[in-house]
Amino acid sequence: MNQEIMQILGQMNQQHENLQEQLKLVEQQIRELEQFKDEISVLDKHKSETIIASLGKSVFAPVKFIPSEKMFVEIGAGYFVRKTSDETLIVIDEQEKKLKEFKVHLSSELSSLTEQLESIINQTQRV
Repeated sequence: MNQEIMQILGQMNQQHENLQEQLKLVEQQIRELEQFKDEISVLDKHKSETIIASLGKSVFAPVKFIPSEKMFVEIGAGYFVRKTSDETLIVIDEQEKKLKEFKVHLSSELSSLTEQLESIINQTQRV
């Protein structure tokens, strides 16, 4: 195999690894959103109960959750809007939908790149 082909294969392999890593991150984010939706649903069922809320970096505090109160939902760049539980679930569903679409796109790119790699490898083995 000549040097140029080896360099191309190396670059394509690196791109393949990067796509796989992105795909893992997207799948993790989807799982986190699904878990978050479940947690909001549980909160709605347990009206006015005390919950343990994370304050950050392994610090938690008991908090009285009132489902009728709106939650603060970050919309980006440190900005928040107040939303009900149902409205928050809609936001989560939209985020989840976008992530799933991106996952399909990444999977398609990964599949295409895998085919290209296999094709190049097969061609070089014939030579």
